[in-house]
Amino acid sequence: MGRNYPVKKGIKLSTEYILEKATETAQNVKVSGDHVMCTIPGIKSIDMWIDGKELMVETVTNENPQDPLETVRMYNRLIENITGLSSKERKKKMSKN
Repeated sequence: MGRNYPVKKGIKLSTEYILEKATETAQNVKVSGDHVMCTIPGIKSIDMWIDGKELMVETVTNENPQDPLETVRMYNRLIENITGLSSKERKKKMSKN
């Protein structure tokens, strides 16, 4: 599943910035070209890259995650660390478009 996320004003997205923030929250973090790849429990792979001023993310989930609610929390924490926007703020911005 692919998604694009807006980024808070003042945050300069770069591959290095995404790598630094992903390392704080996720596991198995690595860089492949201009993509940052990582995992969290319940998600096999998270592929992140920059498209203009937005963060693009593609995920591959596990078939039966141990704790789906915790997976969602960790994913939202990861995206919030990178974009500077909470899930409520992201939803609000997305509904404006």
